[in-house]
Amino acid sequence: MRRQDVDYAPCMPIWWAWASPAADGYRWTNLEERLGVLIDRLGIDTYLDFGIPLSRHPDVKQTIWEEAVQGERYPLLHKVIETPAGQLTATIRKTDDWPHGQDIPLMSDFVVSRLVKPWIEDEQDLDCLEYVWQPPDDYSADQIEQLRKLADKWQIPIRSTVGHGLTASLSLFGAENASMVSIERPELLERLADIEHRATIRRIHLAARAGVDFVTRDGFYETTDFWSPSQIERFLAGRLRKEIETAHQAGLLITYTVCTGIMPILPHLKSLAFDCLAGIEPVLGDQDMVLVAKELGPDKCIWGGLSAPMHIGMGSPETVREAVRSFYADFGKRGTILAPMPSIRQSWPWENVTAMADEWRKLRSDS
Repeated sequence: MRRQDVDYAPCMPIWWAWASPAADGYRWTNLEERLGVLIDRLGIDTYLDFGIPLSRHPDVKQTIWEEAVQGERYPLLHKVIETPAGQLTATIRKTDDWPHGQDIPLMSDFVVSRLVKPWIEDEQDLDCLEYVWQPPDDYSADQIEQLRKLADKWQIPIRSTVGHGLTASLSLFGAENASMVSIERPELLERLADIEHRATIRRIHLAARAGVDFVTRDGFYETTDFWSPSQIERFLAGRLRKEIETAHQAGLLITYTVCTGIMPILPHLKSLAFDCLAGIEPVLGDQDMVLVAKELGPDKCIWGGLSAPMHIGMGSPETVREAVRSFYADFGKRGTILAPMPSIRQSWPWENVTAMADEWRKLRSDS
């Protein structure tokens, strides 16, 4: 991530959202087994994730119930969070593949497409959100100690995701509503950005105190898929620069996750002093990887290179191998981390994963 000389360019997929693969010989049932499969069996690199949960006001209480509604294919799941400022409520359609059981998280990609009633609709809802989206008080000393033991054993880094910015707005407002609010009531989005920014700054300080190796700022939905370049400058640029500055002053490397919709904001991304940009989609969205390499590659680490859905999910071993070759041809091996982005699903062809690892081993060093 510092773009220094290394013994080889690493391959480090982002696996954490998905369960063990179904392939024989590569299954795991716990974290220790997963490290063994990835490092010893597959022969790639990996890292550990250290979470720092948000705090909430002690008077906050919540109620959840399920309701069968005539005309609705799926039951509706309702959640009410009682705060000193009033009620914060959401309703989703509980589809058969709903992964959160009898709960509706404040932030989850699975929420966005199932929303019936979003969390945030007006200023009153933001008043309530202030009580449940508070900067964390501290971190779990036991958890970081356990992670340090694993990190030392396997010689791998520890990462902490410290913030989500406007990515959170899709879960809280709903995707369409968030875009409309940005035009019709931008002050609501400004206030949400401030709430999230305060929590992010606090998380960075706590992550540094915990001794993690690097932090990630999630900007997956902070691109022109949802916002105009001028909106990105208005809602994000100043806050992002403060977050980067805070991380660097604390001695931390900081990565930024983006996916599609980046071509109109290459100057914006170039101007930000992130050490690493992760997750850039090389196939979908008509993104020009040669131009991305020219504009962003010279002074930022690039973590990605493969399209997880197109190469791993729908490709063949040979298309995967060609994608690995193309990544190194475009970006080189200094300051690059090979990975399918955004993540690998357990049901996808495992031979494509092993082809990625095999081709990477052939090309990872200059010798």
